[in-house]
Amino acid sequence: MGLSNMEVKRMNRNNILRYILEKESVSKNTVASALDLSVPTVAQCLKELQELGLVEEEGAMKSIGGRKAMAFRAVKDAKAALGVDITRNHVNIVITDLAMRLIYSRRVNIRVCDEASFERLRQVICEAIEASRIPQDRILGMGVSLPAIIDGTGKKIFGMHEQMSISYEFYESVKDWFDFPVFMGNDADSAGRAESAVRKVRGNRVYFFVSPSVGGAVILDGKTFYGKNRRAGEFGHMILVPGGKKCYCGRVGCVNGYCSTENLSDLTGGDLDLFFRRLEEKDEACMEVWDRYLDYVALAVHNLLTSFDMEIIIGGYLGQYIGKYMDDLFRRVRKLDGYVTDPHFIEPAILKYEASAIGAAMVFTEQYIAGI
Repeated sequence: MGLSNMEVKRMNRNNILRYILEKESVSKNTVASALDLSVPTVAQCLKELQELGLVEEEGAMKSIGGRKAMAFRAVKDAKAALGVDITRNHVNIVITDLAMRLIYSRRVNIRVCDEASFERLRQVICEAIEASRIPQDRILGMGVSLPAIIDGTGKKIFGMHEQMSISYEFYESVKDWFDFPVFMGNDADSAGRAESAVRKVRGNRVYFFVSPSVGGAVILDGKTFYGKNRRAGEFGHMILVPGGKKCYCGRVGCVNGYCSTENLSDLTGGDLDLFFRRLEEKDEACMEVWDRYLDYVALAVHNLLTSFDMEIIIGGYLGQYIGKYMDDLFRRVRKLDGYVTDPHFIEPAILKYEASAIGAAMVFTEQYIAGI
């Protein structure tokens, strides 16, 4: 059975809005040509999007001969979404518009563990909304990113990936703070979603999330693959060293125990940035730890390449620093797997520490755009 006329119209509106959100301004003819639609169809969709307040006329475009075409642009801040990424010691808060542009970003030292910290969290979210000057009725929702296994409804936590004191009833605690809806998601899945959107990934990727906890996301045909029990991408708990270090999960030898960035930051009082500054200064202790650490990361990457045979993006906290060390990492992977000949098979993430928060906010912007 084919699509109904209403479904075709919605799909056209949706595709046109997505296209215009990526541009500064466009003409009807440009949109029609890019999306293989008739000009009357584009005109009707633009009229409907204007009525929704999502597109507006910008005046005439520069003439290249003949009558000047009217320019249209997306009202990118017509709607916005909140993203809140909660880690063991920090909270990253972002507000994004429909084009995934950052309207607001803030990183706060908060250990979310008791009623006082919950109230502080609510307060900094309120401060973010006020600072952004976005009316609450334009906020689509708040996505919360956590190092946890969370069900498909975004309301129930099944397990935490770090030794955090967040209650499994966290959703119940925050859902009534604001009038807009709340959705919880895994931190690595959220970061992978944001990274895929920035790269405009349409194919397959593995996102290797390396932070104080290690995880990942599997991207198939541009979309996150969650698996039967939403545990796809739990790379941190693959066994890397049989009989090795004890992991917080209770097993021994997990990737998490060897690739967690705490292996680095523990050398500098928990300051990962300071570790890499000292590494650049050729500090001997940091160089020794880094040499050993990079071998473990290379082994983990080799295992992922062998398992998935697709490009790997290294993100999380490590993704912010790994760029200048990619040649060294690739050489180590090559020693383990001579079939890997293309160094671009492994890439550092584009997005930095805000990635998980941006991906959490995207749940609502994507949902909204898809429903236009």
